[in-house]
Amino acid sequence: MQRYAPVELSLADEMAGPVVAADWISRLFLLGRAVSRWSLRHIDSQLVVALSVPTRAYAAVLVGTGWMTATAPPKIQGVREVLADLPIGAAVRVVSQNRVFTERFLGVDSAQDRVHLGSKWQVEKLQAVVALPALSDPHSQPLPKPGAISRLTGLDRDWIARLCSPPQDLALIGSVSRLHEDLGALLGRDNASEPIENILLPWGPRTATWSTRVYSTSQLDDEIPLNDTRLVVLDGAPASRYLRAIESPVIVSVLDRSLSDESVPEDAINYRNTGGQPVSLERELHWTPPAGVEAIAFEVSL
Repeated sequence: MQRYAPVELSLADEMAGPVVAADWISRLFLLGRAVSRWSLRHIDSQLVVALSVPTRAYAAVLVGTGWMTATAPPKIQGVREVLADLPIGAAVRVVSQNRVFTERFLGVDSAQDRVHLGSKWQVEKLQAVVALPALSDPHSQPLPKPGAISRLTGLDRDWIARLCSPPQDLALIGSVSRLHEDLGALLGRDNASEPIENILLPWGPRTATWSTRVYSTSQLDDEIPLNDTRLVVLDGAPASRYLRAIESPVIVSVLDRSLSDESVPEDAINYRNTGGQPVSLERELHWTPPAGVEAIAFEVSL
């Protein structure tokens, strides 16, 4: 059964720049949601989707954004419950009324109903607190607000919990500079838009909260900690050569035809032929590629 996008999504490089609305934007976004649903039903298999696209621009981040909007919200305890169980010196992530920050917990002043987190905060002004396994240096950043896509997909209903305890199961691998350019784009519908990085929350050396790791293809020659990653998007033929080495439950490989004569990554074809079982894009993923995009999908036992 073919499933169409309920609305046509659009992209813009900047707030005042030209806006492009096209079917391929919505369909790549929906692919991320489709592979998320499939992986939850097939926990013992790895799903590989190989895409051959006219140009790689935005493809990886669109798939990633769809995936993130399909991720279940975290369940976190109330602020007072968390504070009551924290040992002195524990690392925490905190969402206040206008910031997200990481700090060390240094105790609660019950008489004044204040908590010591670097400075003293009124407990009632904290929206969420979670314990962290470790903390090198404290960081702080403005609290992002949910935008058009977050409201469309329901992310806004658990926005504070997602910022305080975000899913960290997505990795994008390719040219870091190009991926960060794509992350800065605006995804929208009608006349409203939202920065893609608002949803994907890419990791950075000074970020207080993050969901997505961005790796350079050259780092694949070293050991990359992908144990907790559920989706890896390989952006480009150089990254796709490492397809077999990745054991994450879902891999999406993107090959840019403007840089290669091959219609489908050869490594993906070989991987499918030596141990994969075909997965129907239309019947099993309920997804149809946009015009100009070729795709195959298959599963491999984990």
